[in-house]
Amino acid sequence: MAAFLDGPDHLASAAADGTVRLWSSTEQRQLAEVRVNASLHCAACDRTTGHVVVGSAAGTVAFSIRLH
Repeated sequence: MAAFLDGPDHLASAAADGTVRLWSSTEQRQLAEVRVNASLHCAACDRTTGHVVVGSAAGTVAFSIRLH
């Protein structure tokens, strides 16, 4: 999963290795990383609120990415 958050600069990504990351496209660097579960199956993000929902073999996790 990859989604821009609240404008074109911040990008959230979720990978099969269980990491959710926040990126800055203008700075071209990673801003934050959260390890959720090594068996991530799916993820979704609400770009206006920064809420991320991740589904894995261990269950479902929801959290918010704070941009400011």
